[in-house]
Amino acid sequence: MSENPSSSPVSPEAAEQTSADAWEAPQQSVRPDPVRTPHAGIFGYVAAVIGIAVALWIVAGRTLVGIDGDLVRWFAYSLGPVYAILNIFVGRNIILTAKRGYNLRPSAIATLIISWVSGIGFGFLVPDITEHGLVSMVSLSGGEVAQEIGIGVANPLATVSVTLAIFALVLSGLSARGPKPPVDEDDY
Repeated sequence: MSENPSSSPVSPEAAEQTSADAWEAPQQSVRPDPVRTPHAGIFGYVAAVIGIAVALWIVAGRTLVGIDGDLVRWFAYSLGPVYAILNIFVGRNIILTAKRGYNLRPSAIATLIISWVSGIGFGFLVPDITEHGLVSMVSLSGGEVAQEIGIGVANPLATVSVTLAIFALVLSGLSARGPKPPVDEDDY
């Protein structure tokens, strides 16, 4: 008579070994090797350059139309360097993401672009203190009403611009770490 292997008695030692294996920590999935492209990270360099250009626009864009006041110096020591440094680090994270072969999160790109647009808008709307009073690029063409609207919109645009640059930094940093390994139901 042949015995069915499933009906054969299991030794107590083998039963203990089997139950001990069931309680061990599940093995994590291994991430696949990334595929690297020849010009990985070129968008990171472009993002850093655009970010520095927007920071220069925020600081001294008004001087292109002859508005040169005290705020240029203040922005050169405060908002301009902070915004430029944030964009440089975002560019660095984008380069790391590409070199590691991972995909950049679309939300990082979107927040970065909206940050740039807000910074450019801030550069147009922010007034500067001159000998003729407050003057902005918008007030040169739109008059006093446009200047008052610009003053009301300029500060929120600066806040949105810097905040979204910080979000882009965080999201690009998460992208540089790579995707989360997939979770199986068997892991629980």
